[in-house]
Amino acid sequence: MDLIGQLTQQLGVNPQQAQRLAGSVLGLVQSTVKEKLGDDAAGQVAQAVPELQGWQQAAAPQAAPAGEGGGLMGALGGLMGGGSGLGGLGGALGALGGAASQAGEVAALVSIAQRFTIDASKATLIAPIVLNFLKSRLDPSLVSKILAVAPMLAGAGGGGSGPSGGGGLGGALGGLLG
Repeated sequence: MDLIGQLTQQLGVNPQQAQRLAGSVLGLVQSTVKEKLGDDAAGQVAQAVPELQGWQQAAAPQAAPAGEGGGLMGALGGLMGGGSGLGGLGGALGALGGAASQAGEVAALVSIAQRFTIDASKATLIAPIVLNFLKSRLDPSLVSKILAVAPMLAGAGGGGSGPSGGGGLGGALGGLLG
């Protein structure tokens, strides 16, 4: 599967934006995998996706805007801080209650999409594309483990009629944006 081609076609971005987006999203997934599953699992992802390092390097200049922290907390801070146009997002995230971890990852994904000037409504398309890419490259047992620790991808590639089906990123974003 050609991840960059899929992102370009589905999101209407140019190939350079798609590479930076892929580097940012897969970097978030890989850091979550490393933190929760260990170096071995993260190494398997890196080995199965040799392009990842180049994509992450392409994304590096835009990884953390000045004044914001990097990673998930930086993405959350950028969303909940003033001036992003999403002032009500903090309350919406709080309303998700027990899904706080997933909500945080969803917020990070929305923040990444916004950083690349991708409309928040199109952010729901990112997770299914990335999940299908990972499924094409990784052992199914590793994909299952990744889905367990990266709920932003869970339910995104299921057989529904689209990403707005229940659960996963589509359901969470539908609640935030709808």
